[in-house]
Amino acid sequence: MQIRPVELDDDAEFRRFHEVMDSAERFERPLAGMWSLEEARILFTEGDPAEHVWGVVAVDGDEIVGAGMASLPKHDNRHMAWVMPWVEPQRRRRGIGSVVLEHLLERCRAERRTHHIIETSYPFERRDDHPYRQFAEKHGFTLANTEIRRHLPLPVDEAELDRLIADSAAHHEGYCIVSFDGPIPDDLVDSLCRTKSQLGVDAPTGTLDFEEERIDRDVLREREAQLRRQGRTMISTLAVAPDGEVVAYNDLVIPRDDPPNVYQWGTLVRRDHRGHRLGMAVKARGLKQLQAHLGDALGTTRTRISTCNAEQNAHMVGINERLGFRPVEVSPCFLRVDAS
Repeated sequence: MQIRPVELDDDAEFRRFHEVMDSAERFERPLAGMWSLEEARILFTEGDPAEHVWGVVAVDGDEIVGAGMASLPKHDNRHMAWVMPWVEPQRRRRGIGSVVLEHLLERCRAERRTHHIIETSYPFERRDDHPYRQFAEKHGFTLANTEIRRHLPLPVDEAELDRLIADSAAHHEGYCIVSFDGPIPDDLVDSLCRTKSQLGVDAPTGTLDFEEERIDRDVLREREAQLRRQGRTMISTLAVAPDGEVVAYNDLVIPRDDPPNVYQWGTLVRRDHRGHRLGMAVKARGLKQLQAHLGDALGTTRTRISTCNAEQNAHMVGINERLGFRPVEVSPCFLRVDAS
C-alpha cells in the first residue's frame, strides 16, 4: 500500500478522495454536515491564507482505499498540526487508518510540528469507549478537550428573538449591533481581526494551549473571497463599542451545497467588554438576519443550525441553550505531543 499526495488535477481521483472522506465522516452520524465536492476542491486546491492544507490517499494496486488530511498554521501556533485519517466503514480494521495516520505524523514532524491534534465526533453513549477514541489512544493521543455539538431547529420564533434582543439591549447602551451578509466594511476590519485573533486564547480549550492567532486584513479578506468561491454565505453580526472598535462577533455560515444545514462558527466577546450581554445580542440579532436572508428556504431546505462548544464553557452554552440549541453528539479533541 502506497501513501501519496492526492492528485488535485485528476477529477476522478479527487472525487474518490472526497468519497472516502465523506463516507468515513458520515458513518453512524445521520446529522453530520460535510464539505461538498466543490467546497473541498477549492479548499485543497487553494489552501487557506493562514494554514497549509494538504490531502493524501492510500493506494492498494490501482484502488484508493483510504485518505487523510493535515492542516498546519502558517503564522502562529507553529508547533501544532491537525491530522485526520479516513477509511470507509467496510474497509476498517485492516490497518489502513494506522498507516495513513503515521504518514501524516511523519510529514508533520518534518515540518517541526510537535503537537498533533485529532478532532472527531460520535454518540454520547459511546463517549468513553468509542472505536475512534480507542484508535486515537492506541496511537499515543490523549483526550485534551471535549466539545458538544448542538443543533437549533429552524425557524426560531421571531417574537422570542425580539424579546431576547430587547432584554440584552438594556445592558449595552452606547454599543451598536450590526449584521452583514457580505464583506465587512473597511473601517471595521482591523478591530474585527484583533477580536477574532483572541478566540483561541479566550475560549476554553481543555489541555490545549493556543497562542493568539495572527488574523490580519489580508487573511480576513481572502477567507471572505474563498467562502464566496465555495458558494457559502457568511452572516457576521458585530458589536461595535462607542469608540468604533468591534468588541464582539458571531458568524453564521450558509453552505450552498449542504442543505438542511447552517453552521454557527465563532462567537467571542472581548474580555474588557463582558457583562453587557453582548454574546446574546450578537447571536440573537444574527438569527434575525439569517431568517430574513433565508426567506422561503427557512424551515424547508434549511431546517437546523449546528454549533460546537467546549462542555465547560458554561456561559456560552447557557446562551445557546436559551436560544433553543440542544445536544446531539460528542466532539472530542485528542492530542499527541512528540519530542522536538
